[in-house]
Amino acid sequence: MELTPELLLRHAGAGPRYTSYPTAPIWKSDYPQEDADTALRNVSRPASVYVHIPFCVANCTFCGCNMVVAGIRSPGTRYLDNLERYVASLPLPAEQIEVSRIHLGGGTPTWLTSAELTRLYKILHSRFQPIAGAEISVEADPEITTDEQVQTLADLGVNRLSMGVQSFDATVLEAINRPQEHTRVHSIMANARELGMGSMNLDLIYGLPHQTLERFEETLTKTLEMRPDRLAVFGYAHVPWIKFYQRSIDADALPGPIERIELFLLAHKMLGEAGYQAIGMDHFALRDDELAVAQTEQRLHRNFMGYTTQPDLELIGLGMSAISEFHGSYVQHRAKLSHWWEAMEQGASLIEKGRTLTAEDQLRREVINRLMCNLVLPFEAVESRHEIRFSQHFAKELAELETFEKEGLLERRADGIHITQMGRFLIRNICMVFDAHLTRKPGTDDLSTKQQVGQPRFSQTV
Repeated sequence: MELTPELLLRHAGAGPRYTSYPTAPIWKSDYPQEDADTALRNVSRPASVYVHIPFCVANCTFCGCNMVVAGIRSPGTRYLDNLERYVASLPLPAEQIEVSRIHLGGGTPTWLTSAELTRLYKILHSRFQPIAGAEISVEADPEITTDEQVQTLADLGVNRLSMGVQSFDATVLEAINRPQEHTRVHSIMANARELGMGSMNLDLIYGLPHQTLERFEETLTKTLEMRPDRLAVFGYAHVPWIKFYQRSIDADALPGPIERIELFLLAHKMLGEAGYQAIGMDHFALRDDELAVAQTEQRLHRNFMGYTTQPDLELIGLGMSAISEFHGSYVQHRAKLSHWWEAMEQGASLIEKGRTLTAEDQLRREVINRLMCNLVLPFEAVESRHEIRFSQHFAKELAELETFEKEGLLERRADGIHITQMGRFLIRNICMVFDAHLTRKPGTDDLSTKQQVGQPRFSQTV
């Protein structure tokens, strides 16, 4: 069967953007602080660390991140003061523990000044010791990131820079309140590479207002001229009932369902022809990049920070809304800055919600992870790790996959499930079959978990 926009549209609906496993509604708001402390005391090493920096200079109207617009500098000092106290208080198994990955996300980490970035890394290094070859990465807004900040980050050991470009089209950028110059992105990348940062990542978005195939092709062409090591190409999630500021975007200017899928397919075509390998749902890497090699060798993994070559790392989340991912649980800190500050400064629990994973949760997490990352689900490996008979345990799910199989999106062989080249475009939908907490109303394609009446919680899967 031929891959067409119509085939993708037939399956594409609302669904969660999977990281490793859980759909948000199953998390508990009364998750015990003592359970989180126990997980930290027993964290495996090396671990990984994520730090959320929520501040931005302006509100880009496409954004779905947890951020705060800050026009003055004092919130940064207050935030770092609280982070310093929190990091010092962490009940880790040693005064300093080894980590193989530190990532600053946001918001905009480069909203912090060079001096503040230096202070932040000093705070982190007081408890976390990067091992040899550790990945130290930072997300940056090219419009506000200065050459001084790039130099500071290089001096601090940052070896991977990720920039949210979204588009190079002036009309599209104006519609999403994202001022940006192509020359500035190019300058930062060149500077970072000259300073020894070995990996550059750019983020693009398809499905934005006024985006056409011609305009998106021009953005992709300009992007490929810079030859980033990795690319993320996300679908715009228009959810104004969740992110109220998206109401300022003219919904009539958004590409229609077929146009949106054509933009998606254009990106895959152009990036593939330029030597990039598709990674999972929406990432691409040059074919000699470690992510591409790991996927080819079926050892790619994914957590709340994204795709990684490092298996089974527990993740310690720091800062407002940050998520920690332990082998047996997930924990998220308070998502509103005022609530996070209040809890920190009054000595209260920072936890907003969490989830202790059952054996079934962990089984399904592995199934979803293997499919999402490596496009292959080996029955024997899963059966031996979890002591199940796959065909019996997942009889209902295997029956649901028959539709995908008939349309050439996957193959069920004796050794396992293999996603086809066409099927990788709908991998989110295929994985949703294995999420026991994500149900549909009988006889419909509507997810039963709603944000409000008539409005889906999740964005489109394609």
